[in-house]
Amino acid sequence: MANETRGQVEKILMELGKKIDHLIDETKDASTEVRDEIEKKIDDLKEKKEKLEEDFKKYKTDEKWHEARQHFVSAAQEMKRALEKLFSKA
Repeated sequence: MANETRGQVEKILMELGKKIDHLIDETKDASTEVRDEIEKKIDDLKEKKEKLEEDFKKYKTDEKWHEARQHFVSAAQEMKRALEKLFSKA
């Protein structure tokens, strides 16, 4: 795997984690109804992020990484867009 691509994926995953943490902080002041809905979405995002991290760890040492890296990067970018949508509504 090219170091540049690995660095991009690691940066995206780190950014996702920070945005999830920020979103959690933002929900503390929300109403109970809104907070419950957002917490469900946060839990879903955390699960997806963890899955991406597991896949990344697996693929970065696997020969198949070259075949799968574009799909992985696309999935990470989609997660990033989902977080940005949540932030824009919060």
